[in-house]
Amino acid sequence: MKKSSAILSLLVILTIMVISSSSCKKKTEAVPDFPQLIGHWSGTTSVDTQILFWVNNISGTLYITQYDLTVLTINGYQRYMSSNTYGIASINSRQFKIHLGTGTAGEAFINGTFNTNDMTVYGSYAVYSTGNTTDIITGTYSGAMGTK
Repeated sequence: MKKSSAILSLLVILTIMVISSSSCKKKTEAVPDFPQLIGHWSGTTSVDTQILFWVNNISGTLYITQYDLTVLTINGYQRYMSSNTYGIASINSRQFKIHLGTGTAGEAFINGTFNTNDMTVYGSYAVYSTGNTTDIITGTYSGAMGTK
């Protein structure tokens, strides 16, 4: 009887130790491919306007979590921007595509490729002016990692 109660007490103590040690472990976020891409990126479009991206690690996957693109349209300058802490577009093999909608001339988007050799980003975009789903405006951009 003494031996079984001693074993039971030992099992209870071990269980408590395992539970408390596992709850004390520091949780670390998974490391994504190309972690050097995390941060703020800025660049210039083919019509000399600004483009900005924010790249973040979300559970081991890189995501564009914010973008800001200024484009010259027939109505003047127009900004296309969005922010989402859960991610707007994932980055796979250093490439991404942000879907902005569809009109009669096709899909509106911002796409890009990160170059990890010289830490630059380049890509293209296609957008519609507000209220116009017929005439698409296209262009290219290039940029580099920056600080905000």
